[in-house]
Amino acid sequence: MRQFAIILRSNSLIDMGLRSFFSSMIARDNYDEVMEYLAVKETQHAPRFEFDQAPEQLRELIAVAETPRSPERSKWLNDFAEKTWAVPDGEATVLFSKEHLNAIRFLNQYLREANAKMKQDGYFVCAFDTAQKHRAQIFSKYPKIIAYIIYFFDFLWHRVCPKLSLTRRFYYLCTKKVRKVFPRPEVLGRLYYCGFEVVSEQYIHDRYCVIAQKKRQPSTEPHTYGVLIKLRRIGKDGKYFNVFKFRTMYAYSEYLQTYIYENNDLDVGGKFHDDYRVTEWGRFLRKTWLDELPMFFNLLKGQMKLVGVRPLSQQYYNLYSKELQQLRIETKPGLLPPFYVDMPETLDEIQESEMRYLVAYMEHPFRTDWRYFWRIVGKIIFKGERSK
Repeated sequence: MRQFAIILRSNSLIDMGLRSFFSSMIARDNYDEVMEYLAVKETQHAPRFEFDQAPEQLRELIAVAETPRSPERSKWLNDFAEKTWAVPDGEATVLFSKEHLNAIRFLNQYLREANAKMKQDGYFVCAFDTAQKHRAQIFSKYPKIIAYIIYFFDFLWHRVCPKLSLTRRFYYLCTKKVRKVFPRPEVLGRLYYCGFEVVSEQYIHDRYCVIAQKKRQPSTEPHTYGVLIKLRRIGKDGKYFNVFKFRTMYAYSEYLQTYIYENNDLDVGGKFHDDYRVTEWGRFLRKTWLDELPMFFNLLKGQMKLVGVRPLSQQYYNLYSKELQQLRIETKPGLLPPFYVDMPETLDEIQESEMRYLVAYMEHPFRTDWRYFWRIVGKIIFKGERSK
């Protein structure tokens, strides 16, 4: 009887679990609740802009934009945009995007035109629907079991097809209106790529509003959406070289390095805390180190060696002490860093770890790399050590 009661109880628990699972799969997300969450989550590291010191035009624009939606509000904003774009090139103090960025086919070209219109340190105001909002719209409209299927094909159509040369023309041929879907980091990165610096981010109603200042001329570096990317790093003798990796971040995220550093703290292991530039797929690649496989090309080209300090971007390099900066450029960077021997947590500890390795390497190059190689392999294979 006791065994029979246990079986009945187990079957009851399984039945409750199945009912709970199926209930969740036919449920819909609450759009308003999701947007309230995103309004906090996506702006938690945004800079705090002092509107009291902003030009009167900009304060008036934001004040009107924050009023409830109405035909009068829409007309005022459209008239304001037309007026700001009517000024001669190089004369605009405040420039308001004529339409939301999702509806602009050649976005970089549009941002370059905005840059040319503006005075130095002028303010460019734009708005767009984020990819997270687009997802919330789908999951609040359909039951989850259907929403996942729709979202998958929607992702392929609106996120992948416009970016691939093979499908781009077909996408615009089939789409009467441009309705691109942009992740927030991509739009911010495009602004930096086109010569702006972001000074404010916030949701106004359910549309993401960004205020950026013109700081420089647009970049002329070519940019691709390919899975294989080249990252500019500092190598031996202080010379720059391109490190090959699989993409783990949203497009244009590499141009946000300074912005992320200024607004996010460093986490354990010297990485940025809550780095929203990294995609979910990218986190898997980083955890399994698959993203670093292309770096063997750098090894074969003689730009890197097997064991050595990691190649750094200029932003990270500037955080190091002058003494360590000099030591770093006296040798090639490596694929397997001394980080895995000491597992340092703070930036100071990382510098101490690298200093110990480099001093030892300068005295006994082969013996040091041989010793570090086996210690790193042991930590990774037998202790499962990973960078954060």
